[in-house]
This record gives sequence, C-alpha cells and structure tokens, in this order.
Amino acid sequence: MTEYSKNERAGELMGFRPAGIAIDQPCELGYRCPVCKVPPGPYPDGNFDERLSWSEYNSFLWCSVCNRDYPSCLCLEDPTHATEIFLDSVRDALKRGKEAAHV
Repeated sequence: MTEYSKNERAGELMGFRPAGIAIDQPCELGYRCPVCKVPPGPYPDGNFDERLSWSEYNSFLWCSVCNRDYPSCLCLEDPTHATEIFLDSVRDALKRGKEAAHV
C-alpha cells in the first residue's frame, strides 16, 4: 500500500478540500507538476499527463510521481494566471480563518 505525503502545515493553514467528485482534472486545466515539468497536454493522441490530482489540502495539487503536495499556483506556467490563483488561495484561507474565529 502506498503511503501518501502528508503536510500538516498545509492542512492547518489552508484547510482540507471538501469530499466530492471533480469534473475537470488539473491537467485539463493546464496545471503541470513544478518538479517533473511534463506539459499537461493534450498530446497528439488526445491524452493528458495525469500525474497531478487535486490534493486533500485546499489550493494544493498532489503529484503521484513525486508523492508531494504543491501549491497550485506553482503548477502553472503563466505568471499572470499563477498570481491570480495565489491571490484567490490567500483570500479563501483568510475567509476560512474569519469563519472559524466566529464559531
């Protein structure tokens, strides 16, 4: 059985992604592992590189090859898009923090 990476700090700061079924996979949205750097596709055969999955942590992606969770903004090549994703992640984390403080 594979042991998956754990990042307690990511869970603490970003929270956990709600259970559910994602319609689009990260590769279909242009994400690629920042370490492996394999283009996400689509390739000539119509397939995508599916090494990335939605992480259990909000705003993170998990690479099955590296067995690591990476902030999703690091998984984009376009710096403008990456900045927007980063800012959205910070906004969402702050919102979760405020909601938790009111409980």
